[in-house]
Amino acid sequence: MGNYNRYDAIMKLLMQHKKISVDTLATKLNVTPTTIRRDLLILEEKRQITRTRGYAHLNENFDFAFDGSIIEDMFKEEKMRIAKKAVELVYHEATIFLDSGSTLLEFAKEINMQPHLSNINIVTHSYDIASTISNNQHISMPGGVVHHSSHSLFGVETADFFSAIHAEVAFMGTNGFCDCPGLTVSLPLMLQTKKNMVKSAQRIVALADSSKFIGRGLYTYCDFSDVDTLITVSTPENKEKIDELRDMGIEIILA
Repeated sequence: MGNYNRYDAIMKLLMQHKKISVDTLATKLNVTPTTIRRDLLILEEKRQITRTRGYAHLNENFDFAFDGSIIEDMFKEEKMRIAKKAVELVYHEATIFLDSGSTLLEFAKEINMQPHLSNINIVTHSYDIASTISNNQHISMPGGVVHHSSHSLFGVETADFFSAIHAEVAFMGTNGFCDCPGLTVSLPLMLQTKKNMVKSAQRIVALADSSKFIGRGLYTYCDFSDVDTLITVSTPENKEKIDELRDMGIEIILA
């Protein structure tokens, strides 16, 4: 297991247990306690965890970090794989909504690498995504106020913008969907904008790395019944939930 995959495994365990010992992590991940301590130092520097003697604790502000830049490198490999699958659903001259979030940012980078997709219409409320997409794309953004950590626009003007236009596909992110009826967001400021994006699109495609199966946001903005496709990564832990979502009629694409 490489370093980054191990960091992701540590974070998944902490998301489930909130606190876990160095020795337990070493046993579960089949490495030495010394290796785990080095990993925890790096994760603490990234403000994802805090350390006490012999233990790692999930950062108490972790839920709020889901909309910020400090998690951009978490589950990076999974997000890149998801982005490569998502780009296969984009076609020439389509109009698409791009939600905010680190997985959607990877998706935007992947779109840039596809010269045959130079004539699509992209609508986003994410400043990071808009600035990432190359100039040969057609980019539209609403007005609004920029949220400081997510670099996304919010407000009445932002939400109203998405209620007045239409797209073939909305590619949506989520803070997770563990023990809840659909896709979630933690920031109430973003709630109505995401709801309007879903209402104004013909097809809803959710992009979710495997950590989203063990976490959730505060507010459900989209029920599973509204989701057409979920692009994700299968793990032993989430296989049962994936099968459940497939049985609900959601198309599952595994990256």
